Amino acid sequence: MRMKYRYVIFSLFLAVILAVSAAWSQDKKADEGIMNLKSKEFGKHHERSVRFDHYIHETILQCRVCHHDFNVLTNRNEGKGSKCSGCHKKQLTKEIPIPLLTAFHKKCIGCHENYINWGRKSGPLMCGYCHK
Repeated sequence: MRMKYRYVIFSLFLAVILAVSAAWSQDKKADEGIMNLKSKEFGKHHERSVRFDHYIHETILQCRVCHHDFNVLTNRNEGKGSKCSGCHKKQLTKEIPIPLLTAFHKKCIGCHENYINWGRKSGPLMCGYCHK
């Protein structure tokens, strides 16, 4: 009978350790995907920078949805991708006629609007929900 209690206590102890370890691992992985979107290419910041959860977006979307030139970006940078500000500058060019701030707003808000139109759960549309 005593052996049975030891086995139960040991099993419960092991289960708690595994559960805490798994939860900590998930939190750490999720935090790794958080990006603070700020860039000199935005010009003077009038709003707070956006904390963007890249991890959540990459589990839902394919890379090309946001990184529209993903193959070029990954080949150019040894498979590591590139920041949007690598191409989208404050100063417009013939090749890249959309500044970074406009590119983010059009891409993010446009995608969120599409999801809402499709009747799916989506991210925010109002400024204060992203810029907090």
